[in-house]
Amino acid sequence: MLRLVIRSTAILLVAGAVLLIVGLFDTFLGWDIFSQRVEEFLYGIFFSCLVLAVAGIALSFVLGILEIVEIMRATSEERSLPPLPKFSYYATRGLVGIAALIGLLVLLSLANANVQQHRQSVFRQLTEQQTQRFSSKIARSLPTSLDAPVVSDELKQVIETIQRSELIWSVILYLPDPSDDDALWFYDGRTGPIEVGGDELEFERLFIARRREEAAIAAMNGDEAPLQDFIKSRKFVWLELIQQGDTPSVLFLKGNEQADFRDYSFSE
Repeated sequence: MLRLVIRSTAILLVAGAVLLIVGLFDTFLGWDIFSQRVEEFLYGIFFSCLVLAVAGIALSFVLGILEIVEIMRATSEERSLPPLPKFSYYATRGLVGIAALIGLLVLLSLANANVQQHRQSVFRQLTEQQTQRFSSKIARSLPTSLDAPVVSDELKQVIETIQRSELIWSVILYLPDPSDDDALWFYDGRTGPIEVGGDELEFERLFIARRREEAAIAAMNGDEAPLQDFIKSRKFVWLELIQQGDTPSVLFLKGNEQADFRDYSFSE
């Protein structure tokens, strides 16, 4: 048993050293060989090897003491030591242990998937609740002119109220730019005061570059399919089309993924 543990520990230490060297070269040389998910997976393997190697070192120390005690006891009793089991005996039990560890990781992954699905469901309930509560207020506070839209006091208060939720990371309100089909107006609650006939807050302008912005402009033009596809393909995001007369807008909500959605109460 001691030999098997020592050999396994040596293999784990070598594997961890190789992964560490690859990681150092990847970091300092700026390699772009591995995707983000692959890097996270390799980091998981590295730390697993490190933990198992430490456990192997501790187990080798304990088994070594047991071997010494057994030898001393056999010597004092003037009897021979029992024959060592074959390597296949320990190899079989080692494989059973590895299979059990893999099974545990699979079960934990399935449990995590269920938890993430529940958290996502709670987030969507929250966003539906928030949009239903504030969509009418946002609609009536939308600017009437889209040439140089300004933020009204009521719109500012609504956006700040939504941002106050510990479960919301960011809020952005999009408006179309009638002068350019490839541009949007946006307000995220952080735009500073600009002197435009007073201390009024202005929408900022950007050119459409991301899929989120493409989905928003498509929804404003009457096609909500890209908007729904974007919501389904992302976690903890929501886009809501809000219409006031001839003025369309899209409210984007980004959830705080670090928040504990499992214990959230809608009655609070």
